[in-house]
Amino acid sequence: MVAKKLGNLEVAQILENFLEGSGGPWEWDDFISVGEVESERLRQIQRRANLLSKDFPPEKPGEFCNEQGREVMRRYIEELRSR
Repeated sequence: MVAKKLGNLEVAQILENFLEGSGGPWEWDDFISVGEVESERLRQIQRRANLLSKDFPPEKPGEFCNEQGREVMRRYIEELRSR
């Protein structure tokens, strides 16, 4: 069986789930490591999401990234939902 590639709305939902802490236990890891996406723009977002903890280090234990990194994700969500 061939896995369906993720489109704009699916990626936006994954990002939103991650921000809200409502995604499945492996949803984020699957997205940044093995998720197949439909376009080069989505691949760019996927790569950038993977680096947010490095580029925007968390300020508190248990966080993935700081508020600036979360704002980057919010902008991606807005962009993807407007397409």
